[in-house]
Amino acid sequence: MKGLRDHKAAIIEQLRKDERFRNAYLNEALNEDEPAVVLSMLRDVVEATRSFTWLAKETGLARQSLYKVLNKEANPEFRSVWKVVRILRKSNKTLAHAD
Repeated sequence: MKGLRDHKAAIIEQLRKDERFRNAYLNEALNEDEPAVVLSMLRDVVEATRSFTWLAKETGLARQSLYKVLNKEANPEFRSVWKVVRILRKSNKTLAHAD
């Protein structure tokens, strides 16, 4: 498990620093066939760039609900996931201009 945690930490760090990587990662998440992987990748972007509190404010969803939405074990409503995707894409553009 240590190797997996190290890999995850490296992904998070790269998402924080690299706009191109963030864009590619978000696009890859949306092209992924496995729902659990999509949710995990979206959660990575949130953890790397923003917070669940910020995301709750932007999406209008409760913070605790967002933890459930982005849990790879969950089966969230499409509408909730799509709100997260739209906000992350918009936010990524804003972060890109701040970098």
